[in-house]
Amino acid sequence: MLFRRTMPVAAAAGLALLLGAAPATATSVTPYDPVGVYVLTVTPDDGTTAEPLASSTLLCGPDGGAHAAAAAACGQLRRTQGRAERIPEDPGPCTREYAPVRVGAVGMWRGQRREYARTFANRCVAIRATGGILFAF
Repeated sequence: MLFRRTMPVAAAAGLALLLGAAPATATSVTPYDPVGVYVLTVTPDDGTTAEPLASSTLLCGPDGGAHAAAAAACGQLRRTQGRAERIPEDPGPCTREYAPVRVGAVGMWRGQRREYARTFANRCVAIRATGGILFAF
């Protein structure tokens, strides 16, 4: 008998709670607010063209975009507060060919504008010097 009396009261209380909360949930939709958003480019620095060899978008928090290794690249940026110039070098071999490229990262990190641009002797050197992931797309 106790079960029959408490069940309708509990159901009514739960329904009232849901109905009371429904309008607040419908109006409190949070807009997408990523931690970081970048456009990354690798451009030949031979003085003849301004067209990028490659470009990619990178979104951090949640990690995604067109970058092939978004989670790893965002991990590098998290460790440096979104500053590409602070990512430690990834040592390793590269050819000694001279085919200069300019890498660039333009975007926002936690509401602050971030820009990075630097020229390297070739694409391999650029990738290694910037941690091996950020410009490897």
